[in-house]
Amino acid sequence: MWHEARKHERKLRGMMVDYKKRAERRREYYEKIKKDPAQFLQVHGRACKGDTNNMIDRFDVRAHLDHIPDYTPPLLTTISPEQESDERKCNYERYRGLVQNDFAGSEWAAVWHGFAGVPGDWAMQTTVRRE
Repeated sequence: MWHEARKHERKLRGMMVDYKKRAERRREYYEKIKKDPAQFLQVHGRACKGDTNNMIDRFDVRAHLDHIPDYTPPLLTTISPEQESDERKCNYERYRGLVQNDFAGSEWAAVWHGFAGVPGDWAMQTTVRRE
């Protein structure tokens, strides 16, 4: 039993010496290759939409866009008669329920209750009148 404890102690001491030697070798290696951090700096970029004056990195979302259209303000764009007709039809449907409820004199709380609870034409299902 004493021999086994002595053998185990020698083994542990040998492992500790090995760890110390390995740490010294590692420290010597890193001291040899130690350089200025600016030497490790790498900058990668590419041109945005072919413009070499505008460089972007890999995290810039513009790299994933095929084409960035030029912005035209909506006041300068002309609307065709077909688009204007479609817009009027959309606005009619959009505000039809509001106008019908206003004409019928319905309470807004009842209108929203009917909208949230009952499917179908909610504008016509209100029966509560304003006093």
